[in-house]
Amino acid sequence: MATLNPRINITVSPEIAAVLNTAAKKDRMSVSKMAAGLLAWAIEENEDLYFSKIADKAERSNPKWVPDSDKIWK
Repeated sequence: MATLNPRINITVSPEIAAVLNTAAKKDRMSVSKMAAGLLAWAIEENEDLYFSKIADKAERSNPKWVPDSDKIWK
């Protein structure tokens, strides 16, 4: 069956191939589906780290404090 998803070819070490095979068998899925899922997870983690660094930098640079006043909340 043809797929509409783009395909990529990667070469991995024998150790990584063995881990992918073991994990795929354990979860009862194909090696390619396992690899695609792990790639998606890694990309999401990488994005989270990137945006976390940006947020940390923004918090540390030029903070603006709002005075705690009853006038603000009434």
